[in-house]
Amino acid sequence: MSYADKVFIDMCRDIIDNGVSTEGEKVRPKWEDGSFAYTLKKFCVVNRYDLSKEFPALTLRRTGIKSCVDELLWIWQRKSNNVHDLKPHIWDSWADEDGSIGKAYGYQMGVKHQYKEGMFDQVDRVIYDLKNNPYSRRIMTNIYVHQDLHEMNLYPCAYSMTFNVTKEKDSDKLTLNGILNQRSQDVLAANNWNVCQYAVLLHMLAQVCDMKVGEFVHVIADAHIYDRHIPMIEELIKREPLPAPKFWLNPEVKDFYEFTPDDVRMDMRHILRLRIFQSRYRSCAKKEEMNMNAIVAADKNWAIGYKNKLLVSIPADMKFFRQMTGGKVVVMGRKTLESFPNGLPLKNRTNIVLTGNPNYHVKDAVIVHTTEELLEELKKYDEEEIFVIGGESVYRMMLPYCSKVYVTKIDHAYQADTYFPNLDQLEDWEMTEVSEEHTCFDLEYVFSTYERRQ
Repeated sequence: MSYADKVFIDMCRDIIDNGVSTEGEKVRPKWEDGSFAYTLKKFCVVNRYDLSKEFPALTLRRTGIKSCVDELLWIWQRKSNNVHDLKPHIWDSWADEDGSIGKAYGYQMGVKHQYKEGMFDQVDRVIYDLKNNPYSRRIMTNIYVHQDLHEMNLYPCAYSMTFNVTKEKDSDKLTLNGILNQRSQDVLAANNWNVCQYAVLLHMLAQVCDMKVGEFVHVIADAHIYDRHIPMIEELIKREPLPAPKFWLNPEVKDFYEFTPDDVRMDMRHILRLRIFQSRYRSCAKKEEMNMNAIVAADKNWAIGYKNKLLVSIPADMKFFRQMTGGKVVVMGRKTLESFPNGLPLKNRTNIVLTGNPNYHVKDAVIVHTTEELLEELKKYDEEEIFVIGGESVYRMMLPYCSKVYVTKIDHAYQADTYFPNLDQLEDWEMTEVSEEHTCFDLEYVFSTYERRQ
C-alpha cells in the first residue's frame, strides 16, 4: 500500500472517532443553502513523508497532478494573484471582477525585500540560500502578512514553508527537507492536493540546487472534515489501498523558473486499471455505481433558482435542454415538476418524480417516495439515458451517481435560494469541455461539461 494512503486513512479515522464537533458553535462557513457548515476537527495533526522512498500521492482517489502543479507554480513561480493566470478554476469564487484575489498567496511571494546581498523576493531568497548557505536555519517563506490581511480576499491556509538541509553518511549530495505549516485544512478537498504540491516543490528545489529529497513534514493546526463530507470520507477510506505511483520530474530542467506542469508525471495506470475493474465488478454485483447525467443552468455563484423559479430564461439554453433530454429519462423532485407549465410532466420523456408525499399522484409520471425506491426504478433504464434535472436536494442526492454534468454557466450573480454544488471546488470533478462565449441581450454564458475523475 501507498504510505500516503495509510497516513490519510489513519488521520481520517482519528478525526471521525476522536475529533471535536463544532455543531451548535459559532462558525463562519456556510453551505450554499445558507445552513452552517460544521466540522469534526483535530488540533495539530503532524504527518511525515519520506520522499526518498515514494511519492506521497493517494491511490484511494485520482490525483490531478498537473492541476496541482499548475496551482503551485502559479503561487511560487509566476507569483500571481490573478485567476486568469491559472488553468484550474478552484479560485474563481474568491476573485474580483478583474480576476484578482487581492494581496494573497502569489502576491506575497513576489514582494521584494532588502538583504545585505541585495533585493530578493521570498522564492529567490530560498533558492539563493540553498545554493550558497545550505546549512542556514533561516531558510523559510511566510505569506501570512498581518498588515495585508485586510486586502486579501481570503486568508492563506498553507502559509509557511521551512527548509532544512542535512547530509547522509557516505553521500556526495546534500538532502533537502521541508516543513509545511497550515493553519486550517479541509481534509477531503485539500489534503492530497496540498501534500502532492509541496512534495513536488521539494523535488523541484532539490533538483535545481543539486540536492536529494528527504523528509516532507506536514503540520496542520486545524484538520477538519465537514459534516456533509463524513459519508464521502467513510466511503473513501474503505477502498483498498494500492502501491504508490511512480513519480517523474524532467531531469533536464535546472532552473526553477523553467518548470511547467508538463515536466511532472505520475504513473497511476495500474491504479486506474484496478479502480475501473473494481468499479465494474461492484456495478455488476450490486448495480450500486451508476453513470447518469445531470443538467443545470447556474449563475457565477452556482445559484440555480429563486422561489421555485429559474433565475433566467435563455432560449438557447432551453433548446439545449430539449436536445439533450428529449426521448430520455428525467429525474426530478416534486417542486421541480410543479414549476413546469401547468405542473405537467415534460413531453417525449420518461418523467420520474421523487416526493415524500405517499398520496401524491400525477398523470404520465412515475412517482417514487424514497432514495432506495428511486435507485431501484432507475435500474430499468440505460444509465447514460438518465438526466437529473433538479431541484437542489435531488441534485445533491444524485450527484454521487452521476459521471457527467452539463452546466450552462451564466456570468451574472442573481438573488437566489437554491444552489448546485460548486464543481470547481470538488476535487473529484473537472471541466472537460467549454464552448465559446454566447450572449443573450446583456448576459454572457457558456455551455460547459464536467466529468467525474476516475
